[in-house]
Amino acid sequence: MSLLKSFLSLTLGTSIVLAQTSEAPRPKASDEVKKVLLEARKMRLEHRYSEALEKLDEAEKLAPNLADIYALRGDIYLAPRRRDFDLALPQFQKAAELEPQSPLPRFNLAEYFFVKHEFDAALQAFTKITADFPKLPMIIRHLVHYKRALCELKLGHRPAAEQIVADNFTFMDDTPAYYFSKAALAFDLGDAAKANEWVQRGVAVFKGPNCEPYYDAFKELRWVPDMDLNPSKDQPKKP
Repeated sequence: MSLLKSFLSLTLGTSIVLAQTSEAPRPKASDEVKKVLLEARKMRLEHRYSEALEKLDEAEKLAPNLADIYALRGDIYLAPRRRDFDLALPQFQKAAELEPQSPLPRFNLAEYFFVKHEFDAALQAFTKITADFPKLPMIIRHLVHYKRALCELKLGHRPAAEQIVADNFTFMDDTPAYYFSKAALAFDLGDAAKANEWVQRGVAVFKGPNCEPYYDAFKELRWVPDMDLNPSKDQPKKP
């Protein structure tokens, strides 16, 4: 399984957890719409972006007010081999408008700024999530605080990043946030060997798939190479 595929698999599961923390009831999708969305997600995992977008157009005609449609479409536009920021942002904003009381669209918007390397905006967005949704499940809360720490590092605020790590993570946690935060602090100092040691320790304890969202952030920051070597099925094959 590629890094991107396992990351997205966990992200889709994370979306369910995020959705369950919403303070307002979410609109219910029909079985037909659910089926179309599952097909679109599968295509997204397989890098079949054009087909996935066609499926989402089909779903939108059936349920135009379902935020999940716009969130997934935005995710496709933001995929590493597309990076169409101008198309992704309106999709995430639409999802947030449809579900203002849900943390999921807010997380997507914060992630959008992070991927775009607009770290000040990303930091503000991630921090507001922790303020507005103080009861987020640990798996989500730790990921949000982790992204906050990374933003602080990229903004040159190392003491603030260290404080976030000290306040929120320990080696006894049920997430790999502690290990990957330590790796991030090492990467920030240019100590790749120490950073990779922390990564290996985290993977040894929590196994690969659980670490993908954390490792993926390092790829976004260009601290590690993108190891996803599977070509997009949208791209023509070389003769």
